[in-house]
Amino acid sequence: MSTQENLETIFSILHDGTIESWSGDKLKLNLKVSCSYLAERINKSFEYFFIELQGISKIKFEAWVIQEESGPRILTELRDIFSAELGILTAKKESDYVVVSCNQDDRKLDYCGGTLSLSCEGIKINDQDLNPLTIEFMKEISSNYWEKFGN
Repeated sequence: MSTQENLETIFSILHDGTIESWSGDKLKLNLKVSCSYLAERINKSFEYFFIELQGISKIKFEAWVIQEESGPRILTELRDIFSAELGILTAKKESDYVVVSCNQDDRKLDYCGGTLSLSCEGIKINDQDLNPLTIEFMKEISSNYWEKFGN
């Protein structure tokens, strides 16, 4: 699988999770994503995952503005994009990047969510104790969760 396909898979698996915080830059961006329903499948005390995006070539956030007359709002600086916690809704690969639909609940901001478009050279995912996880393992715990949830 390509890096963008892996990126789509990771964000799809973590839907309903929230990007709580970030650090780094476009060379190496670290995201803390809370997703307790999956994290606790690794360890009952876990609540989140860490995603490391390496070599970001594209990142922007197109906000869903509350007042349409204010026009489109596109954020490109990391500090602006992640100024609010972003709830992950869906992820879809578009040509050479991934679009992640997000909501956000900070009423001080003039938008209720938006689409995060990004492309990178590499991606790593770690559990709460910083142990590396594979895409296959993430797929497995997600599939097991949703099977059990369905029953």
